[in-house]
Amino acid sequence: MLPRLSSTVARLVLAVFALQLLAGAGAILFLHSTLIGAARDERKHDVALLRDALIEAYYDGGRAELVEQMTARDDDTDVFMALTAARTSPGAAPLLLNVLHLPRISASAAPHLVEIRRARAAEPLSGVATARRLPDGGTLIVGAVITGERRFNVAFTEATGITIAVSVTLALVSALVLGLALDRRTRELAETARKLAAGDFTARVPPHSRGDGFDELRDQMNRMAERIDRLVSELRSVSGALAHDLRSPVARLTAALDTAMAASDTEHAREALAAARTDADALRTMLETALELARVEGGAVTDRRVATDLALIAEDLVELYEPLAEQSGVRLEAATRPVTAPVDRELVSRSLANLIDNALKYGGQRIVVSTAQAGAWAEITVRDDGPGIAEIDRSRAVERFTRLDNARTRPGGGLGLAIVDAVARLHGGTLVLGGEDGLIATLRLPRGLLPG
Repeated sequence: MLPRLSSTVARLVLAVFALQLLAGAGAILFLHSTLIGAARDERKHDVALLRDALIEAYYDGGRAELVEQMTARDDDTDVFMALTAARTSPGAAPLLLNVLHLPRISASAAPHLVEIRRARAAEPLSGVATARRLPDGGTLIVGAVITGERRFNVAFTEATGITIAVSVTLALVSALVLGLALDRRTRELAETARKLAAGDFTARVPPHSRGDGFDELRDQMNRMAERIDRLVSELRSVSGALAHDLRSPVARLTAALDTAMAASDTEHAREALAAARTDADALRTMLETALELARVEGGAVTDRRVATDLALIAEDLVELYEPLAEQSGVRLEAATRPVTAPVDRELVSRSLANLIDNALKYGGQRIVVSTAQAGAWAEITVRDDGPGIAEIDRSRAVERFTRLDNARTRPGGGLGLAIVDAVARLHGGTLVLGGEDGLIATLRLPRGLLPG
C-alpha cells in the first residue's frame, strides 16, 4: 500500500528524492567544472611552452628566426599565432597564422580565454592565448584553440542526460524503498495499537531484530501491552469471581424474602418486603449480566457462528417486544432487508434485545429496528426519537457499570451497552452510537467469516 502524498512518509520520500537529485546534480557539475578546468590548464601550459620556445628563437636569431619558427608550425591547426610589425616598420601588415584578425588581448604573462575567427563566415572559436611585447616594439600572440572542450561539452551533455535519467530512477526507487520500509514498520505499530484500543490485549508487534529505534519502540509497546493485558485480566477475573460468589448470597436473600413475605401478616410489611425482593431480583440480574459479560470478553464462548439472516433475528425480537412496547405506549416497528452474516445467533439476539430494551427505557414514542448491508458490513440498527446520548458521553456509555445522568432513576446495572459492545468485538465488528434527534445504535458486523 503506497502512502498518501500528504502523509509524513510521502513527504520524507520526496525529501530524500530531492536531496539525492541535488547531490547528483552537484556531483555532475563539480565533475564537469573539474574536467573543463583540467583541460584548460593543460592548454594554457601548452601555450606557455610554445610562447617560451618562440621567444627563445627570437633572442637566438631575431625577428627572422621567429617568423621562420612560426611559419614552420602553420600546419598545426590547433594553434594560432600573430606577430605585429616592428617599431622600424610601422605600416607593415601583421603576420597572422590560423587566425583571421588579431585577437583582442593585452600583454600578460598568463594565458587567458579569447575568441577568434579563422574565416569570415566561420563561427567564433574559443581558445586560450598570451601576448608578449618584443624588444623591437612588436607583439607576439600565441594561442591554442579549445576544440576538445566543445566536443567534450557535447559528449558530456549526452552522458549527463543518461546519468540524470539513471540517477532519477535510482533516487526514486531508493526513496520509495525507504519510504515503504518506514511505512511498513510504522503500520505494524499502528495496527498493534489499533488492536489494543479495540480491546485485543493479546496483540503484539512482530519481532524485527535490527537494533534500531523501531525495535526499542516495539519492545516498549509490547511490554506496555503485556502489563495492560495482565491488569485487565486480573480485573476481569476479580469482577467475575466477585459476581459468581455473590450469586449464592443473593439467592439465599431472595428465598428469605419470599419466606418473610409469606409469613408476614401486615400489608405494610409485605410491601416493604416486596420492594426488597424487587431490588434483590435486580441485583441477581446484574450479577448474571456481569458474569455473561466476563465470559464474552474473556473469550470463554464456543464459536457458534453460522451464516444467519439478520433480518430474521430483528423480526423475531420486534415481535417479542411488541406487547411490552404497547403497554409502554411506544410504537415498535421493523424495517428490515435480508442481509446474511456469520454470527452467534444467541449472542446477537441478546445484544439486539439489550438495544431494544434500552430504547424502551430511555427512548421516545417510536422505535425502528432495521437491517442493511454497508459494503463488507452487515448492520442492525435501533433508532428512537428520545433524548439520545450526547456525543461527549458516547464513549463512556459502552463502559461497564456506567450510568449516565438520565438513567440513574431507571432500573438497570449499566451493563446493557457494554455487552453489546463486547459481542460486536467478539465478532470483529463495532457498536456505533450516533444520532442528532434521538439515539441511533448500530451493531456493525463483518459479512465475511473471520479466522479463529
